[in-house]
Parts: sequence; structure tokens; C-alpha cells
Amino acid sequence: MKLMRIKIIACEVMKEELLLINTENTIDWHFVSMGLHTRPQKLQDELKSILENITVEYDRVILGFGLCGGAVRGLRTENCILTIPRVHDCIPVFLGSRKRFEQLQKTPGTFYLTGGWLECGNPVTTEYQRVCEKHGEKKAKMVFSRMYDSYKRVLFLHTDHPRDKAGLASSEKIASLLDLECCTARGSSDYLNRLVNGPWNEDEFIQLAPCDILEDSHFGV
Repeated sequence: MKLMRIKIIACEVMKEELLLINTENTIDWHFVSMGLHTRPQKLQDELKSILENITVEYDRVILGFGLCGGAVRGLRTENCILTIPRVHDCIPVFLGSRKRFEQLQKTPGTFYLTGGWLECGNPVTTEYQRVCEKHGEKKAKMVFSRMYDSYKRVLFLHTDHPRDKAGLASSEKIASLLDLECCTARGSSDYLNRLVNGPWNEDEFIQLAPCDILEDSHFGV
């Protein structure tokens, strides 16, 4: 197989797991702050800027994102193939396949957590503390009970990273905070490996020719 030079632009939530993937290809990494997900337009602007300022010739550019609330809509590359997982968010990627995600989705009201998500911000605990300090614990519990009343459980995904132990402890704290059951599931590096090394099959990946534009319809929306 011909070795390639690839640029991978990914959310920092995936950073530690992606860097564990062995590859013979030359990879130029660019990790984007998880915090931008709360403002999809700003995330879209950031990704466009990165793509527009590529000056090196690559065999392909890979996005380590899903549709992410429409943040990847309108993206394109000028001189190489653009590849992105055919998913709405990163959870199927951490689980190893969309099929595995669909199986877990049969249990509705699941709040998925990963070590990377918790390490890069943990907005639930941060926001809870902010509301507590401003309005008191009683008010904070009432507000969060309403905000997360559609959830039934917290599910922490193990990725066999050393931070998993701390991630599980944080997940248990969040579950207690939201009065939810805390469960765990085993993740898989299979999808992440295919993201980095291929094969980029049509079922799992969108592949766009240079100048083709990424649209919601590519994700089945």
C-alpha cells in the first residue's frame, strides 16, 4: 500500500486515543478545542479557516468530527480528498462502529461520557458549581433536574487509556449530581484506526473530491 501524507483535524476530545493509533503514514495533526462545540458557527468558522490555510500538499485531509450540530456544513478542500466519519457525533467512533451505537441507543435517555470529554472541560460539573455559588445548592439541584430530566443514565466509555479511572470517578460524580444511574461500556479503537489508516469505506466515511462541499445530506439528514 502506498504511504500517504495526511492532515487530520480533530476535536481535542479524541486527541489521546488518536495519538495511540499506529500508522506508517505521515500525519500532520491539528486539534481543535472542545469548547467550540457550544457555538457551532464559531466551530465552523475555525474549521474553514484551518482548511483554507493549508499550504502543504496532502493525499487527503481527514476531519475527526461528526456533523456536530451542523458545524461541518459547507466545508471543502481545494486540492485533495476530504474524509469525515459518517456520524452525527463522536460517540459511534469511540464505540468502534455505528452498529454498536445503535444497539446502545435502544436504551433511551443515555448521557455518554468519555475521558477526553471530561478532561477537556466537564461543563456539567463546572456549570453546577457556578449555579451553586450564585443561587445556592437547592436552586442548582432544581435547575439541573429540569435540564436533564430526559436522561435516565450516565454511560462512561472505557477506551483503555490511563485516565479512565479518573474519568469513571467523574462520571459517577455527575450521575450522583443528576440523580442518574451510572453505567459503563467498553469502547473500541476500530473506528479510530480506520479513521487514521483506512480503509475509508462508503458506509462509514464520507469522501469528497476537491472543491465538493460537505452537506447535511451526506450524513443522512
